[in-house]
Amino acid sequence: MFDPPVHIHKTVFMQRVLDAVSHGYHWHTSGTVPLNKAQRLAAKFGEHYAIHRNENQRAYAKRKRECNARLFLYAPPQAKVLAWFLLATDGDGRIHEEERLRHAQDVLGRIRLDDDYELIRRTRKSDKGGGTVWSWRMTKDCERRWRERIISACRQSHALAITQAIGSLYRVPGFSGIREQTGALIALARAEWRRRHGTLDALILPPKLPYIERLPDTSLALSQVIRQGRVET
Repeated sequence: MFDPPVHIHKTVFMQRVLDAVSHGYHWHTSGTVPLNKAQRLAAKFGEHYAIHRNENQRAYAKRKRECNARLFLYAPPQAKVLAWFLLATDGDGRIHEEERLRHAQDVLGRIRLDDDYELIRRTRKSDKGGGTVWSWRMTKDCERRWRERIISACRQSHALAITQAIGSLYRVPGFSGIREQTGALIALARAEWRRRHGTLDALILPPKLPYIERLPDTSLALSQVIRQGRVET
């Protein structure tokens, strides 16, 4: 029986989904599933869409102009359900007939995670090689919440709240699109604090924004997640 991996770290999960979309898995649908029903869902997708294919089988299907599909599972800490993303390539296949798929390049069809991040196609700076690449960025609502938190923290007479906000901001996943937004939010924090307090002496900033590197796989087999009861049901 197909035993799909379950990602237990958000940044690794985001990186693997980005990898798939970068390799042509642009069609997608998603949802949540209780842990005790996840194997049934994976079995259905395996039977209908062959999500268990290995690399050679996927290459053969591509040559035949058939689509390939992949299932990504994520277990948020202390969650009662698994988040699932079903991705597919162009080509002939049941998934395009049976699922209501959206295209990741459509503005209204972007892949989103927790209403906090969305996957976009963005232009890379010339000093970084130019061209366009896929990257995660904060959604508008997420970015707005950060702006409101920063402005509210800067209104306080002491630096504790803004220091905590900046510390949290530096821990968001360091994908290029998110890093660009984080840089703008840090600039906002500096400007707001200086405007209200006249000096940056009390503002503690880490030396530089973190980059996202290639992360090792930390997933667990679905059967293992169920045995360990990592997700509450």
